[in-house]
Amino acid sequence: MPATVLTPRALLVGSAGAFCVSAGSVYSSLYLQGSYMSLGTSMPAAIFLLFGLTGLVNPLLRRLHPRAGLSRPELVVVYIMLAMASPIPTFFAMRFLRQLVDPFYFASAENDWAARIHPVLAEWTQLGEPVHQAFFEGLKQGESVPWEAWLPTFAAWTPFIWGLFLAMIAAMVLLRRQWIVHERLTYPLVQVPLAIVEEARPGECYSPFFKSPVMWAGFTVPFLWGTLHGLHNYYPELVPFALDKDMIKFGVPLFQDNTELLFRFRFNILGFFYFLKTEVAFSMWFFNLLANVARGLFGMFGISDAQLAGGHAVSNPILAHQSMGAMVVLFLGGLWAARRHLKDVCRKAVLGDDSVDDSDEILSYRTAGIMLAASLTVVVGWLWLAGMPVWVALAVLALAAVLIIGFTRVVAEGGLSDGAPPAIPATILVAGVGSSVIGYQGLVLLATTYFWTANLRSFVTTSCANSLKLGEELHGDRRGLFWVMVLALAVSLAAAIWMTMKLSYEFGAINLRMASDQSAFGRMVNLTITPTPPYLWSWIHAGIGGLIMLGLSVARWHYVWWPLHPLGYPIGPIWIMDHLWFNMFLAWAIKVVVLKYGGVRLYRMTRPFFLGMILGQITPGGLYLIVDHFTGMTGNMIFAG
Repeated sequence: MPATVLTPRALLVGSAGAFCVSAGSVYSSLYLQGSYMSLGTSMPAAIFLLFGLTGLVNPLLRRLHPRAGLSRPELVVVYIMLAMASPIPTFFAMRFLRQLVDPFYFASAENDWAARIHPVLAEWTQLGEPVHQAFFEGLKQGESVPWEAWLPTFAAWTPFIWGLFLAMIAAMVLLRRQWIVHERLTYPLVQVPLAIVEEARPGECYSPFFKSPVMWAGFTVPFLWGTLHGLHNYYPELVPFALDKDMIKFGVPLFQDNTELLFRFRFNILGFFYFLKTEVAFSMWFFNLLANVARGLFGMFGISDAQLAGGHAVSNPILAHQSMGAMVVLFLGGLWAARRHLKDVCRKAVLGDDSVDDSDEILSYRTAGIMLAASLTVVVGWLWLAGMPVWVALAVLALAAVLIIGFTRVVAEGGLSDGAPPAIPATILVAGVGSSVIGYQGLVLLATTYFWTANLRSFVTTSCANSLKLGEELHGDRRGLFWVMVLALAVSLAAAIWMTMKLSYEFGAINLRMASDQSAFGRMVNLTITPTPPYLWSWIHAGIGGLIMLGLSVARWHYVWWPLHPLGYPIGPIWIMDHLWFNMFLAWAIKVVVLKYGGVRLYRMTRPFFLGMILGQITPGGLYLIVDHFTGMTGNMIFAG
């Protein structure tokens, strides 16, 4: 990598940006309760800051001196740091803190958590003194945040958290060449930052992207709608229109009101999905509609299975287990497709085979393999020391790996800008083997895994995968990028925890908009009271989903004309897809027409328009958060994700 890439100023700007992404997202989500800037995989906060940096700050610096502004490679490094910071604040850090205090603050005589949960939790993983009430209700006048009570607990959890982070990075390093070089996945979510950091012509301050009238045409309508919606929230009588963040929002009841077909028009979702392959985009909305029909028919005919329930991202438990089976096939199928590449990785890592070149990776294959094995060992060992049976720790980690890697594959190939893995590992495990065999202590400790496995909308793997794709723009030795990613994660984690603690102890977490896994503890405690045996139907439904996924994959491999891409099947039933399908349908329909009547040339001409739509949706959301901070306005949400 050229020496001009990992410059001190790029690292400084990237670190400052990572802090802003993390602390700013926590502040905007918890206190301002405005737009979610780090909720999904599209990373709105990162795009907003990059847009401001390249569209305003960099041109001003270049006017002062041609070399004062950041170069394109430096901007790529900065964005990678912003991207790596994005998964941490909104769900991971806040839920991490909540799972430390929820079992204590919400303990009551009715739920008897003091007797059922507290003795099971290892003392060294919990807070040293009662600080839960002030966390939820705020400090009294003159009191300060009790950092001294929290720091030992943070130290105890540090090996586990960094074991997760490093394992995720190592896994993406080992799969990078397979996904990018051999399979040539499209990575639709990197199209926006790549366009924004386009190099300006010699002597000019702005790149061609910012001079494109097509881009600004796409930018204008969503920007105006978002601006007017924000003004309506301030002055509802003066601006009696743009009442909702979505320009179109209504639902059509179906199947005797057992399900609903939602129509939500969101500019940014339409923009992101325009960059998908048409067969992938078609399958995304098709399988969501198919799942909606299935839910409606299940409701009409009274088909349900309460024993499979468990808070999954797929609301219907039968479909949740089918999606889980499909994710297993997606994961194993990916490993099978990568078998030659993985053999090369093993030869290089174990034997040092010179015929296998890993010089373009951010870690050597040997280092990545050792780091993956060591990190997973630390994670399993930590869970065992905390009291979880080793086999339970291995099982939940394996299920989490299937879901997280599979979800990351969906993001890399399907451009899913908002979503979540369809199932929760802990609940799948309980249904599959029964609660009795897991044991009392194992069940309670499974509840503590929710903050890093359940319904997360983004992971370190998704950010890392997109960052490695962006790293293709940096020529030469890329080994330094690993430390750039670690630095961004460290800054983001520290910033998110600091801001969450500050706001919680100042205003009381009970008054803030903060995700909680309180229900996870309640669910697992109920299983200790009423044990359940292994449930055969969980295996049957997962097997059905796996067979369907296998059939879709085989059909795609063998028949060129086959229209259904298997990627849409496991995520089709996710509740978030119910809100996004209409935008996916529009993006698919528009792209089909464009390619049919204008070909690739017209598609390339229209790309800036849809890039502009994405930026036009995100920009007022970020701007209003700044305005809301100074005015004290809360609840001014311009977009949801």
